[in-house]
Amino acid sequence: MRLTVDFSGLEKALESIGGQKAEIGPLRDRRVIKSPIELKLIEQGSIVISGAELVEQLTFPSGLLAIGNTQITLHIEKYKLEEEWLRQVPARWGPKYHFTDCKTIERMKAEGKFERYVTSNKKDGLFAVKPYDKASSQYLKAIESAILPCQNCLELLNYNGFAGLPRAARLEAVEKFSVATFFKENKSIFRCLPLYAQDPLSGGNYTNDWAKISREVRVAANWCCSCCGVQCDGHTDLLHVHHKDGNRPNNRRSNLEVVCLACHKTRPFHGHMYYSSIQKTKLENLRVSQKRPRSCEKCEN
Repeated sequence: MRLTVDFSGLEKALESIGGQKAEIGPLRDRRVIKSPIELKLIEQGSIVISGAELVEQLTFPSGLLAIGNTQITLHIEKYKLEEEWLRQVPARWGPKYHFTDCKTIERMKAEGKFERYVTSNKKDGLFAVKPYDKASSQYLKAIESAILPCQNCLELLNYNGFAGLPRAARLEAVEKFSVATFFKENKSIFRCLPLYAQDPLSGGNYTNDWAKISREVRVAANWCCSCCGVQCDGHTDLLHVHHKDGNRPNNRRSNLEVVCLACHKTRPFHGHMYYSSIQKTKLENLRVSQKRPRSCEKCEN
């Protein structure tokens, strides 16, 4: 239904006090997937995409890899390794998968080597790789392989203190890394992408190191909401980091507030923030299990 409302009176009153109308940028509806590639990726879980097309579609919100608003991993599909090696769990000698804009990805972009990458948003730790048959010098049909994450990605994020670990501990951390947990931890980053294409409520978008900063701040807070006090370790998708002044590039620690998604929604300009009824119930049950009120006593949410 189209509304026809005359706001001329309000506009004149605004002018009389020297005020100006706010310029609201075009809405970007996150519920609509505009790219056929993104839609295909979500439907299939992983797709093979050529170099030029991948460069065109790839985005880096907070330094993470994404197609549109869908968080992804990247790995090479064709790898000169026999099937028996790729079927090992984990496949230590296979290709590595990437989830950040690490120096390896930067190098591949610079060298134009984005041909035949597999783009995936699967969370089961299995990735499509084509084994190599030495006898025929041909690649075989793709199989699912438990390949390992890129160490450069882990180091860039300093995930669980990875950058400072000795070699043996690094190898252990690589093998224990869970892509499902990582995607879950970073749900809030993708959920909180600006609602507007040109967001008037912020001094800019998130910085490229926001994924790293967000995790470090939540770890330092012991995964606890500073408002209601709920402890969200193991339920990391329920805990966000809020910029108090609304300016996303301002990552000074004094400007950052660790809050659960319900308390986050009460912050200025965050009323549009969506979370599901399942998440709401999970959060309430978590509070009750920790002997806290079902709703926050500070913000009543």
